[in-house]
Amino acid sequence: MSRFEKFFNPRSVAVIGASQDLGSISGQPIAHLQSKGYAGRILPVNPRYSEVAGLTCYPDVASLPEAPDVGVIAVAAKRVPDALADLGNKGCRFAVILSSGFAEAGAEGAQAQRRLAEIAREHGIEVIGPNCQGYMNISDGIHVGFGAPYGLAYPRGGLSLTSQSGAFGNSIVMLASADGVGFRHYVSTGNESVTTSLDFMDAMIDDPGTRVIAGYVEGFKDARRLLGVGRRALAAGKPMLVWKVGTSEAGAKAAASHTANLGGAMALYRAAFRQAGIIEIDDIGDLADCAKALLPGRMPRGNRLAVITISGGAGIAVADRAAAGGVVLPPLAEDTATALREALPSFAAVANPLDVTAGLFNDGSLLRVTLERLAKDPNVDMIALALAAASGKLAVDLANEVVRVADETGVPIFVAWNADAQTNREAYEILDAAGIPRYASPVRCARGIAALWSFADATQRQARVSDEAPLKLHAPQWSTTLSGREADLTEYESKQLLTAYGIPVTRETLTQDADAAAQAAESIGLPVVMKIQSPDIPHKTEAGGVRIGLPSTPDVRAAFTKIMANAKAYDPQARLEGVVVQEMVSGGTELILGVNNDPLFGPTIMVGLGGIFAEVMKDVNFRLAPITRSEAREMLTDLRGFALLDGARGRPKGDVEAATDALLRLSALAVDLEASLGELDINPLTVLPQGQGVRALDGLVKPRRQEA
Repeated sequence: MSRFEKFFNPRSVAVIGASQDLGSISGQPIAHLQSKGYAGRILPVNPRYSEVAGLTCYPDVASLPEAPDVGVIAVAAKRVPDALADLGNKGCRFAVILSSGFAEAGAEGAQAQRRLAEIAREHGIEVIGPNCQGYMNISDGIHVGFGAPYGLAYPRGGLSLTSQSGAFGNSIVMLASADGVGFRHYVSTGNESVTTSLDFMDAMIDDPGTRVIAGYVEGFKDARRLLGVGRRALAAGKPMLVWKVGTSEAGAKAAASHTANLGGAMALYRAAFRQAGIIEIDDIGDLADCAKALLPGRMPRGNRLAVITISGGAGIAVADRAAAGGVVLPPLAEDTATALREALPSFAAVANPLDVTAGLFNDGSLLRVTLERLAKDPNVDMIALALAAASGKLAVDLANEVVRVADETGVPIFVAWNADAQTNREAYEILDAAGIPRYASPVRCARGIAALWSFADATQRQARVSDEAPLKLHAPQWSTTLSGREADLTEYESKQLLTAYGIPVTRETLTQDADAAAQAAESIGLPVVMKIQSPDIPHKTEAGGVRIGLPSTPDVRAAFTKIMANAKAYDPQARLEGVVVQEMVSGGTELILGVNNDPLFGPTIMVGLGGIFAEVMKDVNFRLAPITRSEAREMLTDLRGFALLDGARGRPKGDVEAATDALLRLSALAVDLEASLGELDINPLTVLPQGQGVRALDGLVKPRRQEA
């Protein structure tokens, strides 16, 4: 946190535009600092006053007795640039701009915001905002901002949060705190003219007091960094929780108008989340549930969960919600089941979930025996305990048993307990003090369990990926070909590009007359496919420019003549370069592969099952390039329709390794041609039976258009 040490622990805070009305936006920062007992120096700045809240008020920044560590700007938008420059000239390195009326307010405001960024660069100032509400160092009670939430007290803990929405970010802190989550730092980042959420998240990785990092995000202008920041957090054992809004078309438009951020394609955000082990959340309760599970830092070996209940319904609820998060409930080991049958009442259902029945209310030792046995079961990685309304002295005994077993075995234990909070205060405090995640409902408990497994799984997956190096390929002639080109590549050219990067394509020849076409067909081997070649006819089928399965050379000659005539009739002005004669590939499973050079994320890779699976069922996966071999294979196995490639219902197994290699090569191509490639589609890529490889049957390459 060295970059933001003086920001979160300032020795002095100047408030530019300070008001004697401590209830106003420009007065509240002073009021909140004073009410929290801030030990540093508060420096009001306003030429209208000589004193504010008992403090000397200075006419301008130049008159301040020292360079403040943090300058809070709360003046009209037109005065903000001068105030920021004054702070820079004074030597202040952190400015929090509460003022609105910038990029969120239209083109003129966006231009004014760009000016702020220029001033910040000139003076080396970190700028938070504009259009933000401030920040809180909750651990040390330093609250710098406006709004009633800045005057409240919050439980201290290990969660640090950034939010691009000020008011809603405040709500997250308040409601998550009420749900038992302790906070370290909170920052409202607003329009992020200079300093971004990812800047803070990256720094929080190095903060010893931060154990979990969370963010409310409408869009990242520096989204490409997300992958690197997330992976660094993963390597440091710091889970990241991100609530990305604007996932719908209406939501994305609202996000753009609210903080002037580009929302980007949600599919690409989720690809980055997946690759970096970031856990996606979608509610304040969701954040609280995940944070409770992750803050203690107890990691499971695997995803196998044992559930103990005194009510069968709770066990079913946990099982259903946990399964949605990739957690399984395995059968208990035979030794475990035998021991439990001997210890539990005869009417107890010894299975998983395990219903110990209401007999627990009469004999608390049943929980000790059950927990100990399950914690030692080789099939069990985590334990969920649903205690319904158990209370009184029994509740204290149960809580102590849970803590003892968790401490002695290291197995993560989660508790769903909905007894009255006042009646059960002592028991709950025992669990909370020991870092045992506690929830009011079985479903919320299961969500926390799924989050813990998601992070553990991502950590294990990252360990594998880090041992692999992405494939690197270089074909400089294609960078030259694409640079400055406006027209799309023809299919024939596109396939030449794919061949240069080692992606198998159909054997084919471009021909200019019927005799050459017939000769090419004989050389390739009949039957063949024939397609018009023209940079002006992208939709060849619509133009009557495609023939499939031509069995003889007379058919090929006739097809050549017909295809050329159809193309001329379709577009008399089209440039006709000839007809491609192509090998006929039959059988196999069709995939669609693609590259999109996204303005936020850079080159991204897509794969999906071809045909209706991609168009209607949207069975596609994305990853940010470059990818490793295990990531490429994961893109395939994560498809809902992967079973079609894997030999479902007696189908021959597809050559998954060849398809994996094609994805790996496509990733290398995308990285190598990043400066000149806009989009690329391979549709379809036919995956032949195992050992026979793959073939790109069609391809389309679009150059990267140069911005005006």
